[in-house]
Amino acid sequence: MPTADAPYASAEPSFQVPASFTSADDARAKIPLSQPEVHWVFADGPNFPPLVSPCGGYLPSDGARVGAHQLALVSPMTVKLRRVVVYRDVASARQAMSERRSALQQCTRHDDGGGIATVWIWQSLPIGDEAMAIGSQRYRGSNSLPGHQRGVVMRQGRTLVTYFDSGQSPVPPTIDEIGPYATVAKPVATELASASWNQ
Repeated sequence: MPTADAPYASAEPSFQVPASFTSADDARAKIPLSQPEVHWVFADGPNFPPLVSPCGGYLPSDGARVGAHQLALVSPMTVKLRRVVVYRDVASARQAMSERRSALQQCTRHDDGGGIATVWIWQSLPIGDEAMAIGSQRYRGSNSLPGHQRGVVMRQGRTLVTYFDSGQSPVPPTIDEIGPYATVAKPVATELASASWNQ
């Protein structure tokens, strides 16, 4: 599973996610926010830290990432984001999903040290070529601690799209509450299925 704590540098030429695909993010980020401590953060490039890596660290398939675009809504207690990652080819993107499924099975309860563990839940979803709803919570013994993650990761063609939030909630996530992310992901899968650059 994860084999390094530093980004893999892809030897492939970089790929710019088309502006036509990210236009909704661009428009969303222009919406005025009423809370001064909440702000939008854009980022581009293939070497983001991995999402949904239950065993910790980067994944072997990260070396096949050629482009990415991320928009995050950052507040003091929570980060909510959409990340689009384009891989070298469909086989590499398929591998990225397979590695995540294997990690979820191998590290369902991951020992973080100091008596603390991160416990993961997941469920396959009928979105795109393949998709999963995922969530995690930190625990000390049977007592939940602040520290949650939840969202959906979906593959269509050679692209993975992740809708994700993480923060300091002490309440363990459920698959049912992740449902709204799946609703948002479905039309994105349809758009990607017809995109010539995603084949």
